[in-house]
Amino acid sequence: MNAETVRALLVRLGAWITRRSVDGWRTLRTLLALVRLGLLWRSFCGNTGLALQRLHTAEHGRMRVEVFAVPRLDRYTISPHGWSMRVRLRPGQHLDDYSAVCTPLRHTARVQSVKALELRDQPGFLELRILRRDPLTRVTERPREQAPGRLICGSTDNGDPLVLDFAEHPHYLISGATGSGKSMLLSGLQAAIAPTDAAMVCWDLKFGIEAEAWRERYTEVCIRQDDVLASCGRVLALAEQRAGILRDLGVRNVAEADALGVHLRRVYVLIDEVAEIALDHDGERTADRVLRELLRIVQLVRAMGIHVILCGQRFGSDLGKSVTSIRAQVSGRVCLQVNDVQTAEMVLGGLDAEVQKRALSLHRPGMGIVHAGQDWHYARCSYLTTAEVRALATAHADRRVSWDELSTADIAAAKEPAR
Repeated sequence: MNAETVRALLVRLGAWITRRSVDGWRTLRTLLALVRLGLLWRSFCGNTGLALQRLHTAEHGRMRVEVFAVPRLDRYTISPHGWSMRVRLRPGQHLDDYSAVCTPLRHTARVQSVKALELRDQPGFLELRILRRDPLTRVTERPREQAPGRLICGSTDNGDPLVLDFAEHPHYLISGATGSGKSMLLSGLQAAIAPTDAAMVCWDLKFGIEAEAWRERYTEVCIRQDDVLASCGRVLALAEQRAGILRDLGVRNVAEADALGVHLRRVYVLIDEVAEIALDHDGERTADRVLRELLRIVQLVRAMGIHVILCGQRFGSDLGKSVTSIRAQVSGRVCLQVNDVQTAEMVLGGLDAEVQKRALSLHRPGMGIVHAGQDWHYARCSYLTTAEVRALATAHADRRVSWDELSTADIAAAKEPAR
């Protein structure tokens, strides 16, 4: 074991011990806060009208208030940031009754925030999510793969992990101004991918600086437009080969092939500063050809386990003819801090104008707005130091696979399905 490997292991061990110590201390404080609220729950419900009260006349004319029919709490889920608990509603109660008392409950429990949520599949119950601290102040979630194609790379404002789901959204667009944290989020994604058997391809036209730390893990690194154009051909050739395998198996995507025992590795194409790909630098109109090929990729490879992640300050129609069509094919959206509303509209087009304006005032690096269907939430990516990134790249360098190895492995998997 050489010195570089030992150093990488020590860095990872030190980071693990620190995270576990911090998480343990925060969980203990959360438990104490939960016990305190449990002791005050009865009187809180009586004072806010969530429980019924009965006035009794005791001896010598003294008056006594009895609190009864208190909403019952159960199904506690505890995290370092806070906890959630299910509330059994009394007859006649509904979500608005509890939303109205979230602020008093926040002060009673001495926590950061309280949110009441409906449980759609459980009529008569709702959930209270209580955050003792803001999970976006210091993100403790570590990048990892939750399931094939589901990558955790940070935290959301309700304490849940930030999951980029490539099964639901095959491609993602990440937009943000200089210094907004695009590179942080990209590092988190790569840290989640690195321990898996997936192939990583990087198109880094910012002189390859961001790609250098992960170079040992990449299948391919492209730093010029000509290299990107050649890489597009290799991606499309792999997609065509996989399409033939899927046809022979009688399935529609790699997930169904995996269920039959034919494992096709996922391929992630990471594009850092997409505008550099779309602009001509040599007068040969290479950019138009690259954009046409990129459009073919995002349109055709959805089912083949090939995913594209586009990062840039903006991705508007001023960059080329095919840009709008490419953006329309990318359903996954993350908007970090931007400098103008027009850029926010490009990324968060399906959300209200008020939400789009919020993207102009995101004050923390790596913090963004994640578009989730008709809903949205704040999120922040995990922070990895340069030492941690290099340690991860070194530790998982053996998982690097070349284009030829990738193609050969696909053919072999199709001929001999796993049992």
